[in-house]
Amino acid sequence: MNILNKIKHFFSMVLPANLKRCIKRLQCKNLIKSTYRHYSEIEEEIKNRNQKNLRFAAYVVYDSTFGAYDLFDLMLSDLEHYTPKIVVIPDVSRGNEHMIKQYHETKSFFIRKYGSEFVLDGWNEGENKFVDYSDEFDVVYLANPYDIMVDKIHGLSYLSTKNILPIYMSYGCMPDNYGCKIIMPLKEISLFWKVFADNKMTYKDYCRYELAKGKNVVLSGYAKMDSLAKFKENSRVKKRIIIAPHHTINNPALPLSNFLEYQNFYLELPKLFPQIEFVFRPHPLLFINMINEGYWNATQVNEYIKKVKDNGMIYSTGGDYFDIFVNSDAMIHDCSSFVVEYLFTKKPCCFMAKKNYKKIFSSLGKSCLKNYYLAFNKQQIIEFIQNVVIDEKDELKQKRELYTAKCLAVNYPNASEKILEEISL
Repeated sequence: MNILNKIKHFFSMVLPANLKRCIKRLQCKNLIKSTYRHYSEIEEEIKNRNQKNLRFAAYVVYDSTFGAYDLFDLMLSDLEHYTPKIVVIPDVSRGNEHMIKQYHETKSFFIRKYGSEFVLDGWNEGENKFVDYSDEFDVVYLANPYDIMVDKIHGLSYLSTKNILPIYMSYGCMPDNYGCKIIMPLKEISLFWKVFADNKMTYKDYCRYELAKGKNVVLSGYAKMDSLAKFKENSRVKKRIIIAPHHTINNPALPLSNFLEYQNFYLELPKLFPQIEFVFRPHPLLFINMINEGYWNATQVNEYIKKVKDNGMIYSTGGDYFDIFVNSDAMIHDCSSFVVEYLFTKKPCCFMAKKNYKKIFSSLGKSCLKNYYLAFNKQQIIEFIQNVVIDEKDELKQKRELYTAKCLAVNYPNASEKILEEISL
């Protein structure tokens, strides 16, 4: 191929691809701008109407990913000005059996917590139809920002076209590059009316990576953590350690989970340390991912959970885990959001790290992990338990507490009040 033909080939192959990306980027920017204009019109309509009661809904897939307990409680305490509801919606991305099981678990959880009068069905199971409530609310909080996980009528791309104002606050703070470079640049994030940032570093990341460059982002503080301050620590005979494995067993974009490596070791811990009470709290997606990825079947999952319980460990699931946080003495985990969250307890943490862990985390994650004890193998986990938890040689205690107060606890424990103020028109 001569030079002229190479040039022609370059322009025929490269320019169309670049042109398509430019057109797509321009279309996305125009969509964001028009959506923001749409929200401005809705704001004016709400402000000028006779009805002053703000109709609020939380669309929730998993009770464990609900990050607005205190915000919801604030509205419940002022029903003269707010009408709050929980709308339970199904996860349509992980198979029918899981969808049905999780839907019932989430619905039951919120009925127990708030009462059936505050919980609505986003799915009519008898008719197998999804229920559209988008005309019944003014502000909708999406606990799940991913359109791909839910039916179209429950996704942001659809809701952003309706006469409602959708908001997002993280159910798990994002201290990793996956959060910055994969989640924040999602079109859905920029299409929210308002996104509430947990801390200054997260706010800066939104301004850098979000398509809207932070135009819809408000620095509020980590609202989910407000509830932590309400729990009281009880007296315990034994010290208690939480074991919390992540679900990303086969995720190249977020290679955190060490479960395949440590699964048998977890079961040995109660025997190695009979003076310690262990709480096994897996990520809610860990075992369904183990099944979907072909590592285990349902029987093997149930057998493992039985071994956990038979070995004397407490098996913890569900949306409420702050009580376990407060009533623990340490945590050993490889979960990204817990890298931030457990620091609020001021207790020692051990992160089960891979050799390339620094490549996984953002500046927020790296700064948090400087206040952690890192373990790259079983022996280092054992040393953490013996030296830091049992012998109480916690050399990072003062540093950890100062860091949390200065860098993480923005408006804590009143971030929800800041958010309520922002959405009350």
